Amino acid sequence: MAKTYFNDAIIGNSSMLGCLTGKGELVRLFWPNIDYPQHVDRMNEGVFFTDRADGTLWLHDRNFQHIQRYIGDTNILETECTDRQRGVRVVQFDFVVPDGDVMIRRFEIENTGENEINLGFMHYSSWITASPDISGVLFDFENDALIHYRHGFYISISADVEVYQFQLGNNAFDGASRNELKGYDSIGMMQDGALSWKLGSLPPGGRTEFALEICASSTLKGVKELMRSMKGMDAKTLQDRTREYWCGFLKNLRQVHTGNEKIDSLYRRSLLVFKLMSDGKTGGLLAAPEIDEGFTRCGRYAYCWGRDAAFITGALDQCGLTDAVEKFYHWAVGVQDEDGSWHQRYHMDGNLAPSWGLQIDETGTLVWGMLEHYKVTGDMDFLKKVWDSVDRAVKFMIGFIDVETGLPGPSFDLWEERFGEHAYSSAAVCAGIKAGIEIGRLLGIPEDRMKNWELALDRIRNAIVENFWREDRKCFLRSIRTKLNPWGNEYTGNTTVIKVNPKGYTRDVTLEDGTVDISLLGLAVPFEIFDVEDCRMKSTVEAIERMLTVQKVGGIKRYENDNYIGGNPWVVATLWLALYYIRKKDYGKAKTYFDWAAGSATELGLLPEQISKDDARPAWVIPLTWSHAMFVLALMELSAVGAV
Repeated sequence: MAKTYFNDAIIGNSSMLGCLTGKGELVRLFWPNIDYPQHVDRMNEGVFFTDRADGTLWLHDRNFQHIQRYIGDTNILETECTDRQRGVRVVQFDFVVPDGDVMIRRFEIENTGENEINLGFMHYSSWITASPDISGVLFDFENDALIHYRHGFYISISADVEVYQFQLGNNAFDGASRNELKGYDSIGMMQDGALSWKLGSLPPGGRTEFALEICASSTLKGVKELMRSMKGMDAKTLQDRTREYWCGFLKNLRQVHTGNEKIDSLYRRSLLVFKLMSDGKTGGLLAAPEIDEGFTRCGRYAYCWGRDAAFITGALDQCGLTDAVEKFYHWAVGVQDEDGSWHQRYHMDGNLAPSWGLQIDETGTLVWGMLEHYKVTGDMDFLKKVWDSVDRAVKFMIGFIDVETGLPGPSFDLWEERFGEHAYSSAAVCAGIKAGIEIGRLLGIPEDRMKNWELALDRIRNAIVENFWREDRKCFLRSIRTKLNPWGNEYTGNTTVIKVNPKGYTRDVTLEDGTVDISLLGLAVPFEIFDVEDCRMKSTVEAIERMLTVQKVGGIKRYENDNYIGGNPWVVATLWLALYYIRKKDYGKAKTYFDWAAGSATELGLLPEQISKDDARPAWVIPLTWSHAMFVLALMELSAVGAV
C-alpha cells in the first residue's frame, strides 16, 4: 500500500511508536525500536449494521467527519468520527501503555439517530516488516485473536468481546467491506486478515464501548502470554493509567509559564515528542518518524544524526531530561568509528544506517554537545566516561585538515547535498576541538597535549577567515572547493581538481560557492567563532534576511534557490535567526521569528520541518525533532530575559 507522506499524529512509549493520519488510521507501527522495523501495511476499523446489507462503514471514509486532538498533556490521541446520515458517532482513543509492548485502540460508540440499531465492529489489517521472510497470519482460537507474524516478529489483534467472524487472506478487505468473512483457513502464508464482532443493539442515544489490543513479541509463545496477561484489564482503566503516566512525566520536568497558553502548550507537547523520539532501549535520538519508506522523495528520516542530536540534547538538558541526554551520549560513544569519527547516521540499535558520505560537522558537534551537557550537570564522572571518545574524535578532526587550505577536508555539508569544504562544518570542527581542550583541562590531561590542540584550533580559525570572508561581498562564502554538480563536470570554469580519497581518485570542484545560506549563522550561533556583534556577522545576517525571507508566508528558507520539496521556509532556519537575535539582545526581532515558528505548529501541536511557501501549511515531515529542539532552546532564552 502506498503510504501517506504525513504523520499527523504520533503515539508510543519509547520502544513502540505509532503514526496516525488525521482520520485516525494507523499507518505505521515501529517496534521493538522506534525506527525499525515498521510493521503496518494497512489497518482499518469500521462499524456495520448486523441486520442490514449495507456493508462496513469504515471510520476513515469520507462519509465520516473527523475531529482530532490529544487528551490533555498526554500522548493519548482522540479521533472523533461522525456519520450524521447514518446516525453513528465513534470516538477512538489510541495509546501505547507505558510499560509494555501493547497498543490500545479504544472506541466509544453512540447511536445519534432516531431509530434503534444493531451494531457490529470490523477490523482489517495487512502486515509487513522490513524482513524478506514470507509473511504469515493465523487465527488463534484459544485467545480469539488474529496474529501476523514473520521470523522474530509476532503481532496480535484481539478484543474484549468474542469474535463473530474472521478471514485470512483471499481478498480479506473485500470480504470485510461486504461484512462477509469466510474463515476457511486458520493459518497461511498470507499478508492480511479481518475480524468482526457483534456489539448488540443500541437505542437512540445509546452508547457502548469496545477495545482492540495490539500486542507485540519476538515469539509466538510470547505474544500469546502477553495477550493472556491483558485479559480482564479494562481498557478505560489502562487509558487512565496512561494519562496519569504522561501527566507525571511532565510534572517532573522544568515548568514554563509564559502567560501565552499556545506557547506553553507547544512547550509541553515538545517534551512529549522528545520522550517518543528517544529510544528507551538504546538512548538513540530519532530525527523524525519515517515518512518515505520507498526513498521516493528523500533519503528517509528514521535515523539518528549526530548533528540533530547535539541540538536536541541541548533542549533536553534545558527541560530537565538530563538522564536521556547522558544515555544518548553513552550510545554515541558506542557507535563511534574506530578512527574517531561518526558516520552520517545510525539506526537506534547502533547499526550504521544507509549513508552517502562523511559529514565532519557531526563529529565536531557531538564533542561540543558533550561539553554543553557537562555545563548543565557539572558531572565529572560523565566527562571521565566520554574522554576516550573525545580524545579519538579530536585527533581525527585535527588529522582531517586539508594542508592546502588549512580547513577541515572535503565532506558533505549539513544539508547533505554538497561535497566540499564548508564554513559551517569548519565552525563545528573548531567548536569540537575547543570543547575537547576544555574537557581535557577539566580532567587534568597533560598541558602539552592541550597546547598542541590549541595551536591546531588557532590555525583552523585563521583559515576560516582567510578562506570564507569576502570583503567585496560583505558576506562569508558558504563553501570552497565544493562539488556543485554531483553527476558530472562542474558548471563553470572556476574550478580545480582535488583528491577525494586515499586511493588517489580525483574530482573537479568549484573554487568558491557564494550562495547565501542560513548555516552561516553557525559561525556565531552556536559555535562562537565570531561574536554576534562582529561586523562581518552583521553584514552576513543582513544578506541572509534579504535573500532568504519568504515574502508570501514569512519564515526563512535554508539557502538561495533551494528546491528540496519545493524550496520552503524551514522552522529550524527561522528559529536559528531568533537565537542569533537573542544573543544580540534584539528581543523584538527574535520574538518575531519565534512567533512565526510557533505559529507553524499543527493543530495537534507538532512542529514540521517545512511550511509551504504557497499556503503556509506543513510541507514535509511531522514532527521534526530538531524543530521542537530549536523551539525549546529559543523559548528558554527568551523566557530568561522575560521577552516571551
